[in-house]
Amino acid sequence: MVKHIVLFRLEGEQAKVAQAAADFKKAIEELPALLPELKSVEVGINDGPAAGNWTIALTACCDNYADLEAYSAAPAHVACVAIIKPLLTGRTCVDYTV
Repeated sequence: MVKHIVLFRLEGEQAKVAQAAADFKKAIEELPALLPELKSVEVGINDGPAAGNWTIALTACCDNYADLEAYSAAPAHVACVAIIKPLLTGRTCVDYTV
């Protein structure tokens, strides 16, 4: 199994960031029902008080790297990313085999 962990930093008007993060979370959490390559997904929106924290954490699990690539390229996934793209100022990722 491959774990795909991504952190996103969104910046802009607080209400717009909060709405985009919530919309992204909802859309991503619908993907396992649509994409058989995606075994599970979890999305957390930062609510901690520390300044400088990342906005969104995403953890996705796929059986292998070919499935991860298929998930990443899927139009439904690309549409999810489009939700936050206008506010996205940073992205970092770790992929590893469990």
